[in-house]
Amino acid sequence: MVQKQRINIAAALDSNYVKYAYVMLTSLFENQSNNVEIHVFLLQSSLKEWEKECLQELIESYGGRLHWLNVDSSVFPKSIKTPRYWSIEAYYRLMLQDILPVDVDRIIYLDVDVIVNKSLDELYNLDFEGKMLCACSEPFSGAFPDIRNEIFKDLIRQRFIYFNSGVLLLNIELLREKYHLKDYLETAEMLDYQLVTPDQDLLNYVHWKEIKLIDASKYNLYARFAYNCGVRYEEVKGKVTIVHFLGNKPWDGKADRFDIEQLWWDYAEMTPFYEEMAEKFLSEAEEKNR
Repeated sequence: MVQKQRINIAAALDSNYVKYAYVMLTSLFENQSNNVEIHVFLLQSSLKEWEKECLQELIESYGGRLHWLNVDSSVFPKSIKTPRYWSIEAYYRLMLQDILPVDVDRIIYLDVDVIVNKSLDELYNLDFEGKMLCACSEPFSGAFPDIRNEIFKDLIRQRFIYFNSGVLLLNIELLREKYHLKDYLETAEMLDYQLVTPDQDLLNYVHWKEIKLIDASKYNLYARFAYNCGVRYEEVKGKVTIVHFLGNKPWDGKADRFDIEQLWWDYAEMTPFYEEMAEKFLSEAEEKNR
């Protein structure tokens, strides 16, 4: 019997994002080959039992393996920021090297607002070239529109490139040797907790010299940005490995619409939450248009 290749995936969530994590995981498993075994590590601190059972049934139905990483949120100081669109779970990825099993030497971290549209074999097996992580740059240039100009001013002078933390290939083996959660928390304190995109700012500040930049148009395509640049649904569905729905979400009926969102709904339709999410979406859209 041919041994399957193992691919490790991590994500963090709370009860508000269970349905959307379900869509993301459905897209992940629908697009992997039969010669891989997917191990999913879910970071959480407050999920209900039925929510855990729901996700476990999904993952096992595809032949995947689920590992719960239960986090004590009290390890994070009360002074650390959780801005409007973030929960404390956003910081949980900072502790992966501390709590993952010793046999995990690399892992792909995914935000739950992404769609995995192709096989992850190529991404998972990238050569780190001695770097701590592989990531994609943010799709903007020039100055930040906020306090980050001050936070990163010294780095900007050194050709600093800001990366997105929604899709990361983490070199856990190397990270374990040098970094732990306390290092990120000490950095947050040093920055006086002036964080705009909390975990992302910390990862950038700590690792800016230790990243390997990879193709964002393939591995972390910002859906709205791509649409504004003339990219449409058919091209994304045919070519892109991971699509990231930053900002307004496809399931938010109050937001402005664009055709790449259909990709998210393609996978949402495969889930038991589809009718519930569609009804909520239509209700919000109707309210918006009144």
